[in-house]
Amino acid sequence: MSMQDDETLRLYVEESIEHLADIENDLLSIEKDGADINEELVNKVFRAAHSIKGGAGFMGLNNIKELSHKMENVLGMVRER
Repeated sequence: MSMQDDETLRLYVEESIEHLADIENDLLSIEKDGADINEELVNKVFRAAHSIKGGAGFMGLNNIKELSHKMENVLGMVRER
């Protein structure tokens, strides 16, 4: 890996950690609200998962990409309810 690749990976990890912290907080809020699901929070979690998936695809991190895609699928089902 080149120094540029190392830096790109470092930035991706840093950004993903921020997205994951936001996802955790938002999912806890959704859980707390029970059946009254806040669509805005669901959309926010979806966008964060989508960002993680996009970066993982770019970096060739296929397991993370697949997991993020599955999260998008679940959130898509919540959106359609």
